[in-house]
Amino acid sequence: MIKEFQNPEFWVGFAFCLVVVLMIFPISKKLSVWGKRQAKIIKDELDSASQLKEQAENLYAEYAEHTKNLEKEQAAILRSAEEEVMNIQQDADEKISTRLALRKKDVEIKIHSMEENAVQDVTQVLLNQVMTKTKNLLTEKPIRQTEKDMDVAIDKIFQLLETQISK
Repeated sequence: MIKEFQNPEFWVGFAFCLVVVLMIFPISKKLSVWGKRQAKIIKDELDSASQLKEQAENLYAEYAEHTKNLEKEQAAILRSAEEEVMNIQQDADEKISTRLALRKKDVEIKIHSMEENAVQDVTQVLLNQVMTKTKNLLTEKPIRQTEKDMDVAIDKIFQLLETQISK
């Protein structure tokens, strides 16, 4: 065994083993620290990813609810617009009906006025004709009548005129 201690190969091997053993402890500590650091980094990234996933799910839920609310609001706006269109249409129909009724009334008033004017015109023409005929009758034939007969004739003429006017 002593011979082996004198062999240079032995000391090279021993030195190599000693260097390896001495280097393993600091390297293993550094590797352990590095591994722990890497584990912490990975754990932090996983936690961050988990939080991001949770935030994304919350945002998705909010957007889904917002979309649902928008759809409800859109439906309400459409219903409101349809009701407004119906109200406008009813108002327009009522206005047209009112205008037509007013125009009909105006036309009826004008027709009545024209009828009255026509009756007055016809009455005036008849009166003129009666007066002309009466004047012609009184002036053409000299009739010998008494004053009483003349009064009776004039009364009859006025009665005839009154009946013509009242028609």
